Parts: sequence; structure tokens; C-alpha cells
Amino acid sequence: MHDRAQFWSPVPEWPSVSLQGTAVTIAPVNVVTAWLVSGDATQFLARSQILDIHGPRQVCSSDTYALRLAPDRLLVVDAVVSDAASAITGDPFANCAVTEISDGLLLFDILGDSAAELIGQGSEYRLDDAAPRPHESASMNFGGLRVIVSRRANGWRLHVERPWAAALWRWLQARV
Repeated sequence: MHDRAQFWSPVPEWPSVSLQGTAVTIAPVNVVTAWLVSGDATQFLARSQILDIHGPRQVCSSDTYALRLAPDRLLVVDAVVSDAASAITGDPFANCAVTEISDGLLLFDILGDSAAELIGQGSEYRLDDAAPRPHESASMNFGGLRVIVSRRANGWRLHVERPWAAALWRWLQARV
């Protein structure tokens, strides 16, 4: 049997990597928990005290936030221990399924003055368009991969499934 490991790039040590380019910094983000919420998420959001559901253009300044993936599906990320964690305990949710997917995601912050240019290279989606779209999905193709995008104060955050994180990282390295 041939050793096929030589054909794959090694997976980076995520806690210790970062990329520094001209006016852009890219680094993994530590996340306490992430949930996929399907169905009527109103009750989940009310119990978790998350006020808004964000699309890819709306600036998300909180460490605990909800991103719209589909009309009946959200990604809820909690980067700090907060009340969102208590929202999944206790009484069962009516018309709502909540699945913890923390170990299945990696998040990367792309920050700086050149962040918009880098994001533009990865997606044909017009993230700089300011037209209001209250029901747009944060899930899109980026660099040939399916990622979830959230707007941050000075850049963007990419949420990628763990098996695709190394491929996304190599794509980012080639452009920084």
C-alpha cells in the first residue's frame, strides 16, 4: 500500500498560527461553543438574549451572535461564556432543534485596511453593497469552499468546517 499522506499538506497548529500581510492580519479565533439551530429559533434567541440575526454585511460587534444560514436555520456562536449557553439547557424547545457543533468549526478573523480586498478575491458576493437585505444568508462560496461569513468592525470573520480549514488556510496564505 502506498503512503498517500505525502500528498496532503500538514494541518497547522491552529492556536499558534497567524498571517500578517500589508494592512491585513488573519488569525484563528477561540470559540467556547457554536450551535446549529433549526426550526423556529425565536424561543432560542429569546432565552439566549441574542437580539439580532445577522447576514454577511451587517456589522456584528458582539462575541455572542447569530448568523442566518436559511429561513429556518441559524449558526449561533458564543466566543465567551454567556447566557447563550444556558439557552440550550432546561425545557425542550418547541419547533426548534439545537445541535452543538463547536468541534466541527474553525473561525478566522480577517482584519485590517486590506481585508475588504482579500474578501473580494475569495467571493463574487458583493459584501460592500450597502443595500439592505434583511433575509440574506451568511453562507456562501469563498475561495472555492463553503464558508459562513460575518462582518466585524474592522474586517470579516470566516466560519469553516474543520475538514476544510487547512485548505482555506492555504488559500489565504497564497494571497497575503
